Amino acid sequence: MVKPNELLRRKRLTRRDFLRQGGIAGGALLGGSLLAACGPTPTPEVVEKVVKETVVVEKEVEVAKEVLVTPTPVVRGATPEERALSGIEALKAAGKIKEGDTFTIMHHSGQRNNIVPALDEWNQLTGLNFQSVEIGLESDIYVKAMNEAVVRTGDYDIFLTFCNWIGDMAEAGLILDLTEWYEEYDPEVDHGPNAYVPPLDKFTTLYKGRRYAVGADDDASSVFYRKDLMEDPDEQKAFEDKYGRKLEANTWEEFDQVVEFFDRPDEGMRGAHLYAERYFAYSTWAARFLSKGGLYFDDNMDPGLASEEGVTALEEMVRLTQKHMWEDAITGDWSGAYTRFPEGTVFCTMAWASLGKWAQDPETSKIAGKVGYLEVPGTMHNGTLVRAAPHTVGWSFSVSRYGKAPEAAYCWTQWFTGPTVGLEAIARVATLDIFRQPWFDEPIMKEAYGEEFMPVLLANTGNCFPDIALRGAAEYLDKLNLHIQAANAGDEDPEAALKAAAEEWQEITDRLGRAAQAWAWREERAGYPQPIQDLWKKLGKV
Repeated sequence: MVKPNELLRRKRLTRRDFLRQGGIAGGALLGGSLLAACGPTPTPEVVEKVVKETVVVEKEVEVAKEVLVTPTPVVRGATPEERALSGIEALKAAGKIKEGDTFTIMHHSGQRNNIVPALDEWNQLTGLNFQSVEIGLESDIYVKAMNEAVVRTGDYDIFLTFCNWIGDMAEAGLILDLTEWYEEYDPEVDHGPNAYVPPLDKFTTLYKGRRYAVGADDDASSVFYRKDLMEDPDEQKAFEDKYGRKLEANTWEEFDQVVEFFDRPDEGMRGAHLYAERYFAYSTWAARFLSKGGLYFDDNMDPGLASEEGVTALEEMVRLTQKHMWEDAITGDWSGAYTRFPEGTVFCTMAWASLGKWAQDPETSKIAGKVGYLEVPGTMHNGTLVRAAPHTVGWSFSVSRYGKAPEAAYCWTQWFTGPTVGLEAIARVATLDIFRQPWFDEPIMKEAYGEEFMPVLLANTGNCFPDIALRGAAEYLDKLNLHIQAANAGDEDPEAALKAAAEEWQEITDRLGRAAQAWAWREERAGYPQPIQDLWKKLGKV
């Protein structure tokens, strides 16, 4: 929208000049009497020149008045979806977009079933042509997006990327700050009855306190286990006889005992499948690290990886991985959890919510009807249990700076993630998961995930912590993950592995600028769940 003052500045007129010239023009039209009174009688040529200039100025006055008194089309609607559609109509009326304009969304192939049906509906409603471009590997999305920051082709209007890439993309100038559109269109992210589950309302969209994305996913981890075994009276008695306590797993110590108890390789079932591999091993470690009071960085960006909390967490993880898991927990990839658990070759796993859909569906699971759900375990601190559920990656929409009409692109992201459209889209089996609070009570979601899972997922979401999303996040996490994987494989001592990772983190920070990183980290840290922040304060870490 062109503001009135901007219009006047473009004509090189201040408001005072504007009023002054308007007054002169009005006087000039009084039969020349004002001009005559101010000096010699003007020649016809002068009068003609003044009249022409007067007409021009009057037209400018009328245009300026129109801008001043006629409001720009207001975004209307009672819901995020209605306001997004209203925005499209306003953009058409302003000539910024037209029927048939093509927009392209880059996303992972795993989201096809979420996105493509919605695109068809949107195109029918708007007369636009929104298309999807699917990428098979998550890492390729990052590479292609960051390449666009250099070549600036404008081939993509929207990127659906991991929310921990927001910092890199923002600093590269690739994606737009959406804060003002949030205010204008109101996607109802952090307020009202349709709000996202906290803290998803913050870290999936924010960088340096500004909104650079629209969250479209809940990647909080949950623990899935064999309910038929856990609830078997004979198993419960045998466990109590061995460990002297009830069969349950609220703390990490209790969890490790349960995994040990159900580890039965001779029967073709190991105790667990937890990520210990190349890309997501850090998430398994971080769940323990954060719950113990660990902190990635202090206020000066000095890493806390090799602290007592970090080393103890990794020692516990390595022991569990080497003694009670199949080898592909270290050598495989993220899909191992989606294979191992549904086929019944592990007792439990910790993974994204979407595994709940696979595990309880008879078409994709051999253990359908036998699945139980647990909150991610935690650590006791003076009688208080602090849980920290990994929110590993997480998908969010960002708008390209180089697209043809970024505001229209934003409108689509708001419409797709809205409380009504998003409910139907996210309930479909694919890799985007439930993120708005009221959806946890909706029958369609209970059917998709399993009714018993809903309260557990909601609790884990409330306890979830984000991946690092600073500039350089991909590099920070990659270095950490390499050393954690090496420790799980027995190639590095846990303490030495974390010290090596910490040194590499220091190098990354120094290269990117310590002061700027420290400021961004303090902003990011504020998005962590309150129990974790309270624990840091009690331990004197912040």
